[in-house]
Amino acid sequence: MKIVIAVDDSLYSAKVLESLSLRQWPIDTAFKIISVVQNASPFESKNENWKEFEKLAFDRRKRLAIEICTQGKNLFKARLPHCNVHIDIREGDPRDKIVESAVEWMADKILIGAHGRDLSDRVLWGGVSRAVATNAKCTVQIVRPARAHKDEKQSHKEAVIVI
Repeated sequence: MKIVIAVDDSLYSAKVLESLSLRQWPIDTAFKIISVVQNASPFESKNENWKEFEKLAFDRRKRLAIEICTQGKNLFKARLPHCNVHIDIREGDPRDKIVESAVEWMADKILIGAHGRDLSDRVLWGGVSRAVATNAKCTVQIVRPARAHKDEKQSHKEAVIVI
């Protein structure tokens, strides 16, 4: 089974990876942890200072993407030594690049976190997870780590929505 796990640079993604690494997976499972880095601004600026700021911001987000994917790979390798784990860092629109990566790799499933970090983005364009679920050619699971109840100490439980 081939599974794409889409993450971003948020703490939420780290929790999703933690939660997924605790599942029992078949021995032949291969994972691809992907993060897509977007440009800082959707418009072109002629201001050189702004262009430099955009480049610095983009480079920082790319380093964070590499870091979270590498940490996820190490976590999966430690907890699931029988599984293969790859990372994929792409540039562009996550709505397109996640689906593109899954198609190229012939994935059986995409696992993606949904945290609604950017309300304006969701209202204007639709959330990344919704776009991926709508356009993917394979099964998509939207994963939300469950919040512990007051009386509950376990933080590894998760809620899964299968589309």
